[in-house]
Amino acid sequence: ADSLPGGRPAAADSLPGGRPAAADSLPGGPAAAAGIPGRPPRPGATTLDRVHAAMLFQQSGRSQALRTLIQAEQERSPDFLRLANALSALYPSGSREKRLLDAMLLAAPR
Repeated sequence: ADSLPGGRPAAADSLPGGRPAAADSLPGGPAAAAGIPGRPPRPGATTLDRVHAAMLFQQSGRSQALRTLIQAEQERSPDFLRLANALSALYPSGSREKRLLDAMLLAAPR
């Protein structure tokens, strides 16, 4: 069986090279990657997976799911907002991804 660095087996939802598949292509969509509010995220879900799920919630207008995810992430650690801010700074002005990240960050309570 294929394995990822650190000896973890490669999951069926991974791309070649062990990179995780996009959250929206996983069974259950972005909610599955983000986890169920009040519970830990899907096993193997990274902070990047959860930021991507939040972007998809923003894009689809699922404001309650977005608020719930952001609240859970803020309670978990500051990594979520740090990564979202870093990604926003890296995306070119006017890109769809930057617009989604910036709108998502505006939804985050301070």
